[in-house]
Amino acid sequence: MSTEELETLAALHAAGALDGEERRVFEARLASGEFEAKEELRRFREVAARVALACAPVADPPAGLRERVLGAVRSRAPVAAAVPPVPDSDGLHFVMGSEEDGWQALPVPGARVKLLSLVKERGYAVVLGKLDPGAQYPPHRHLHAEQVFVLSGDLSIGERRLGPGDFHQADAGTWHRVNRSEAGCTILAVISIEDLMAQQQGVPA
Repeated sequence: MSTEELETLAALHAAGALDGEERRVFEARLASGEFEAKEELRRFREVAARVALACAPVADPPAGLRERVLGAVRSRAPVAAAVPPVPDSDGLHFVMGSEEDGWQALPVPGARVKLLSLVKERGYAVVLGKLDPGAQYPPHRHLHAEQVFVLSGDLSIGERRLGPGDFHQADAGTWHRVNRSEAGCTILAVISIEDLMAQQQGVPA
């Protein structure tokens, strides 16, 4: 197994998105005490934690932008609500990579998200996102900051191509050009609840 393949498996495992035979193979390497596998998993878990903690309260978006997007969202028929994982008796939340349910298709063909965590008091969510090979997400504006960590595959934002281990932040009020993936991709994203609602409704900002 190449270093790049090991990094991809570790990134997906850290995000709870590794399943099937790949999950069995990677966990067997962990159980054997393989240093490289354990080190890559530790590294990606630290990155995922930093991404989640990075989402602090953000600056206000441009005047009128919030009202315009929220008004458009409220005017649409509601979509099936994504349900965050239920905590256990100790208040701990777990999402296992072998769980196939929880994915929600977006109005954009070939795009879907899976809610991992919803922090209502701070106004943000942590989600997994997937684009199928050849899928394109149309241009859109962000009400709030968004952080994206690429777990696997390729993601092009405008002319900038990202791969496994690459990170991107879009500040509040910024404009995203077309997001596309040639081979398909899985990302971990920290996104405001308002921006997530707009995505679920297919409302361009």
